[in-house]
Amino acid sequence: MFNGGYHGRYVIVDLSHKTFRVEQLSESLAAEYLGGRGIGTKLLYDLQPGKIDPLSPENHLIIFTGPLNGTNAPGTSRITFITKSPAGNTINTTSMGGAFPNGFKRTGFDGMVITGASAERIWIHLAPDGVTFHNADDVWGLKTSETERVIKEKLGAACRVACIGPAGENQVRFAAVVSETRTAGRGGAGAVMGSKNLKAIAVSGDIRPRIADKQAFDETVKKVRADQDENPSLVGMQMNGTAGLISVVNAMGGLPTRNFQRGTFELADEIAGSAITEHNRIKSFACQSCPVGCGLIAAVKNGARAGLTTEGPEYESAVMLGSNLGIGDRDIIIAENFLCDELGLDTISTGNVIGFAIECFEKGLLTEKDTDGLVLRWGDGECALKLIEKIAAREGFGGRLAEGVARLSQELPGSETFAMHVKGLELAAYDPRAVFGQALSYATAPRGGEHGRGGYMIVEFFMPDVDLYTHEGKAVRAAELAENAAIFDSACLCSFNFVPVALVPELINAVVGTAYTLNDLRVMVRRIITLERRFNIREGFNRKDDTLPPRLLTEPLPDGMAAGKKVEGLDLMLDEYYALRGWDKNGNPPQ
Repeated sequence: MFNGGYHGRYVIVDLSHKTFRVEQLSESLAAEYLGGRGIGTKLLYDLQPGKIDPLSPENHLIIFTGPLNGTNAPGTSRITFITKSPAGNTINTTSMGGAFPNGFKRTGFDGMVITGASAERIWIHLAPDGVTFHNADDVWGLKTSETERVIKEKLGAACRVACIGPAGENQVRFAAVVSETRTAGRGGAGAVMGSKNLKAIAVSGDIRPRIADKQAFDETVKKVRADQDENPSLVGMQMNGTAGLISVVNAMGGLPTRNFQRGTFELADEIAGSAITEHNRIKSFACQSCPVGCGLIAAVKNGARAGLTTEGPEYESAVMLGSNLGIGDRDIIIAENFLCDELGLDTISTGNVIGFAIECFEKGLLTEKDTDGLVLRWGDGECALKLIEKIAAREGFGGRLAEGVARLSQELPGSETFAMHVKGLELAAYDPRAVFGQALSYATAPRGGEHGRGGYMIVEFFMPDVDLYTHEGKAVRAAELAENAAIFDSACLCSFNFVPVALVPELINAVVGTAYTLNDLRVMVRRIITLERRFNIREGFNRKDDTLPPRLLTEPLPDGMAAGKKVEGLDLMLDEYYALRGWDKNGNPPQ
């Protein structure tokens, strides 16, 4: 019997038969895997065999909260979607903020396991008394905001909705799940929903989790808020959002530009957070229980698109839809970001695959005959917008882009060296040639080329007296940062809230009634990271897949602070990292 934090039950939904059953959440499962990413990983590993098609009914989609959801602790409105990735066949855990996570927790359930596939288009509604199934013909084909509006008209404005757009319906391999302005973006969870004929998940309820020790909880929240008030990074985040990092990363020479051909962008100041704040910002936006408000509501104020409004663009979107495509027009980037959210596309993978296609066109590997008559050029925002629409619809050339960089590269001999992905997932918006530790984070991330399982580059940029261009000492820090990320993901805490990791055990203990130390949580998340590794090994991955695109290993950056640098010492970093994890030289955990 849980004293707090957990409702102690989750629901298993069988879409094939339109039935559900309630399962009890065991205390031992929570004690070993905590919640969110951890419990979801354990359930996925146990419930489905290896080597299944991620777009088949056999692939499960698991949605799980953590023990801190539904409290007023800062940054605790996060929820994790766990599935096998259609992008790379790896395990995929992707989280979402906004209002949906706390809305889910208030149903009285800790999580949901979705199995099978519906023969008809449907959406489902989770409430305290269980799951109901609804025909989705009237919302199929609608954009995400339209879908939410229609479902809220049926259920009431208090419900929360996570849905897919046309991209998910068409099973674009990097389709996102969207709730209001927030997404579970990476790895293709939206495509998995589409493969199951599942348009949306709506949640309603007002059952709040118990807090085991309210006095201790309130005291710890005060400590967290006091620490936040003294953190200068929080002020910068409030002013300019995550896009405030653009100027810093550009100065360090690590800003992906023109498909990672360069690490600096001549128009970086035009797309930086300060410029968006000055020229496009309407107001700031915060998820529930968040004192930071890193989201900016930005609008196009002039021209044909005047009035078009979106949240962001945040750092990753502004870079991958901006500098990575040679685009320095903020209004175009806002339009791209808006279109990706409405169609249900991951902005990072979308910008990456378009950048890859432009370079292929530039090198003669693609022609107008391949691209439906489009001439692909750097800086052509109108063309980029057309390609986004084509990708979501799988129309013509867009159908090839919808398969992602890795699969498109396999069709185009000679493109492998600049196909910017790891394990099938397109790289995030940091060039590791400017910070070698980021190379290790990319190579060892369970789902491939992403930054959210360690965030190495961001950390070292702001550390004094650190050699950015050596392999020495990077494995220890990369392992620690990966564990910190797993702690936050499993507790369902937002890392942008700058909650000191040392205070996370205090928060959990006060809510749940446990006595965890930070070391206890590290032992727990090492178990989670190892299980993710076992999942990928079961899918056929091994050390050879813990690598980087050849461009990063062989082509020095041509300019900027990191000019002349290419990633070196990756094998040595892998050896050290595996040893720290207790894995063998091939990256295999012990039996």
